[in-house]
Parts: sequence; C-alpha cells; structure tokens
Amino acid sequence: MWSVNTPQVTLSNTVTDGDDDEANLTFEVWEADSNGNPDTKVSISDSQFGVLVSDFVESGSVASVTVGPGKLEANVDYLFRTSAYDGSLYETDWSGWEPFRVELPVDLTLPNPVSESPDPSWFDAAPVGEHTKPLGADTTRSLGSTGTEQCGPVNDKGQVCLGPMLTELPDTEAAELADPLNSEDLSAQAEVDIPEAEWCDTLDMGILSDRFTQCDRRVRQVLLHDSSGIPVADTYFSFTRRLVLDGTDSFSEYVTVKPYEPVSDDFGQIDMGIVGHECGEGCTVSEPERSDWEGEPSWKPGETHPAWVKTTHGWDSSTSNAEYLFEPDVTLGLSVQDSDGSWVPSLNTFKWSEEDWHQAEDLDQIRCDTKFDDGGCVFLNAAPTYPFNAAKYPQAAAHAWLIQTMAPNQPGSQSADKPLYYMGDSDQNRRNRARICGESGWATNNGHSSALSDEFDDLNCDEFAFASTYNSGGMSADEGGLNEAVPSDSTTGVPNGRACFQTFAKEHEDRIHLYNIDGMIPDFTEVCGRSAISGYQNQGSMSPFPTFRTDMRILDGDAYWLDPRMNGNCTYTNGGTPADPVICTMTTT
Repeated sequence: MWSVNTPQVTLSNTVTDGDDDEANLTFEVWEADSNGNPDTKVSISDSQFGVLVSDFVESGSVASVTVGPGKLEANVDYLFRTSAYDGSLYETDWSGWEPFRVELPVDLTLPNPVSESPDPSWFDAAPVGEHTKPLGADTTRSLGSTGTEQCGPVNDKGQVCLGPMLTELPDTEAAELADPLNSEDLSAQAEVDIPEAEWCDTLDMGILSDRFTQCDRRVRQVLLHDSSGIPVADTYFSFTRRLVLDGTDSFSEYVTVKPYEPVSDDFGQIDMGIVGHECGEGCTVSEPERSDWEGEPSWKPGETHPAWVKTTHGWDSSTSNAEYLFEPDVTLGLSVQDSDGSWVPSLNTFKWSEEDWHQAEDLDQIRCDTKFDDGGCVFLNAAPTYPFNAAKYPQAAAHAWLIQTMAPNQPGSQSADKPLYYMGDSDQNRRNRARICGESGWATNNGHSSALSDEFDDLNCDEFAFASTYNSGGMSADEGGLNEAVPSDSTTGVPNGRACFQTFAKEHEDRIHLYNIDGMIPDFTEVCGRSAISGYQNQGSMSPFPTFRTDMRILDGDAYWLDPRMNGNCTYTNGGTPADPVICTMTTT
C-alpha cells in the first residue's frame, strides 16, 4: 500500500494508446472496507461525478492529478483506479485498483471551543516537593540527611539527643493513639488569604510548597542517654514548620510540635522552645516569647497535645525596584526530665536547616522585591504553573501540547522536569519572535480561513516555546538561548522558524484539526514550533500571562511550567517519530 504523508495527494498512472494518440486519465477514488475492497465512492472534485481528469499526455507517459487538501481524510485506507480517453474513444473498462493511505505526520483532532469557559486559576496548581531553580542557579540536589544524632552536653544526669530526620514514618502502635498532627491541629495555625492551602492541613511527613506557602513536617526520635552514653528512654515527636508569605513587607513562620506517640513513661517531662532565628541581611525577626505559644510546649508521660508558635519576619520595602533573598532558619531547643524528676542538660542546637530533604535543597529560599508594586515575596525555587484555557482556546493548547510532548526538549513540561525560563528583554523578545514568525505573510500563506472564529479574526503565527523565554527557538546560544533553531541549510547560523515543527489549523468535517503544513514533514528532532492558527485563539491563550507574571512575581530567569490542559488519545503509543506519526484525538483536562 502506498502511504501518503501530505494532505494534498498526487495520483498517477501510465496511459498507453494503441494508435500512439495523446490521452488523458479519469481518476476515481473509493474508501476501502476492512478487507481492502472498494466500499464507498469519494468525491475528489466539485464536478458532477466527483472525479478528476488529467491533462493529455503522450502515449506511454504518466498522467497525474492532484487531490486538494480536505478531499481525503487522514488515516483512512483508499483505492483509486483510472480510465483513459484519447479525444475520440473512451476506454471501456477501468484499470485495476491501487491502494493508498493518507497518513499525516501530525493530525490532531481538536475539541470544539467553549467560549464561556472561565480561565483556570494559577493559584490552584498542585504544590511541589522538589526545587526548580532559576536559570543559571546551581540545581544539584543535595545528598540528604546526615544520618547522625544531635546531642546536647552530658553530665552525671545524662544527655539529651535527637535522632536523625526520618525518611519513613515509624510504625508504632502507640502512634495511633496520638493521631499525630491531624488536619485540625494544622488548620488552626494560620489563616492564609492568598492562596488557600488546604493541602498544608493534611500534610504527611515531607515538604510541599507552592509560590506562597510551604509546609515541612519531620519526625524525630527524642532520646535520653545516661551519663555513660547508654540510651535509657526514647519517644517520637513530630515537628512542622509552616512558612506563609502573607504580607507585602513581612512573612510568617508557624512551628508546631506534637508527640508522634504518647510520651513514654520513661520520661518525667519534655519541654520545647524557640532558641532563635536566622534570616539574612535586611530581614528582621520578632522573636516569640514562651507566653506566645498556643498550647503548652511541655509534655508529661501519656500526653499528646499540640503546641505551636508564630514568628513574624519583616523586611524594608521602602526602596523601589529592589530585590532581596532570605533564607529563614530556626533553632529549637528541648529540655528533658528523667523519670526520677532530674533535669538533664538542655539540647539547644536543633537547627532546622541542618538536615534538608535531599530533593528540595533551598526550596525555602524567599525572594522579596518591590519591582511590581509596593512589595511582596515568593518561594523562589517553587516554580509556578501557567495554565492554558484549553476549552476556550484549543488551537493554541494543542500546538503547545504537540511541542511539549513530541519535541526532544519538551519545553515547559513539569513531568519531564523541563521548565520554561522567563526572558524579560523586550528587544530580544522581538528578535526571537521575528526569527520564528517574521516571514512576510507566513500565517496567511500557510494557514486556512476555516480556523478563524469570525469575520474579525485573522490568521496568526503561534510560536512555542514563547518568544519571551530563554527556551525560544529564535534565541541563539550566543544570546543565552537554550534551544536555538538553525535550519540545516542555513548559511548565516541565525535561528529561523523553518527549523521548527510547522503546522496549521483547518476545519475538516465540522472539527478543527492541527496538521503539518503540506510538504513540511517533521522528523521530530525539532526544538520549537510555529503554527498558523486563529489570532483570537493565539492571543486569547496568552492574554492572562501578564497578570500571572505579576501575581507570581516572575523576574528574568525565573522558572515556570506550562500546563496546556490537554491530552491526546493517540493511534500510535510511540508517536513522535517519522515511523510513528502523531495522530491523536485531543481532550481538555
């Protein structure tokens, strides 16, 4: 079977006339049934009979016709046959059947747009447990817990120690009685207006963060050693640190302590407290008093109540266009009384940063700035997510999905850990855009009017990755670009949209499809895309981005994710190679 990978199909056959007269061929196309036999005749022209007739050619030559785009469906088996005419006599029979299949490298069937679909909120993005740092920052994951105890001084009464931070919750029967750090305990600590963070109220052991709220829960063993270093008592406590960026010139820390299990009878009493904070230059901390604790930070055998305390951190937001980086840290202390009522020397060196979650190094770095308004702060290494309104703008969403899923660099894909990096140089932005989409009339020459929403809509060139990112194919490596797209036949070395995936949107049988442009067959090594789509779809999909950037306080080099909010049900599970085209029916998420 012939396989055709363009929406415009050329059919050919050799015609021989017994008198050596010139002759033409009439071409007829039928859709094949499951057995490969002709089933339904297909109209391949606007003529009465739905056939195409070639020009006259010399006897023994090849006669051809071209079936225009849209006449044949992609991914369907067809048969064609011919019949000759020499100007006076018609052939009395048809030729044999020749099978062929139209199978485009890219054919995405899009859902119909829903004009009233509301824009999704970027505040609803799921929190992350790993850092994603700005471009150029050291992104090496730390090696994790030191695996060592932290111990206080020792005398004849003994010694207090904390076991290393656990990576798995201890399995103790007593823990079930304590209901350690349930949602009611945590939700009582903080009222967070922007954004809401219910996920923080049900946090298991580990760290989770979005752009404005972070919860870090750890479980550690409290140990009492005798004066010779032999353990004589142990119990488990859970510690939760919740950082909330809730002000323009301040942010809050909530530290909660609660026994993971009822305190062992081998202890007389365990007290906890804040020893002090560190934050960095320009950050001031209002250290809490013991009287500021909610719930008594002291536990006797069998007790399980929580205790928590709020600490406010402030910074000077009076300087315009300023930027600060803070690394808030807290040191806790604990005092232990043995079962005989004797106090053991206190441990005052439980520093929160001493043992980090290995995948989340520097996730608690806070950047505060006055570059957007009166001031505000974000967790710098918790990359936010820009969500497309795929239901309203399926053409733009499908194009982003195609490049993000099928290009080797997968720009903006969170699952592939390939963030977009915002590029704030407006001149470079224009250069990037011009190199990818600047060919005069490119969208008009390669697009189709059926993709337009109304008479006021125009065809646009939609580029991805965005021109305002360091991921743009239009940004050369010399300029700091990560994915320069230079055509293989370039004599200048300048990026150009010819090196991208090249697609266009077109209506077929009441559905918009995203096809590869005729004759522009991707080899799926391209690192960018340009698509001739509806201007309403292109511009509407990105119109909320300036607000997103302001809300998330994104500065040059900051990482963020793109969620196209679209999935593909694809014919080939390994689609995305020349041998496995991308033939998918798209749905919104």
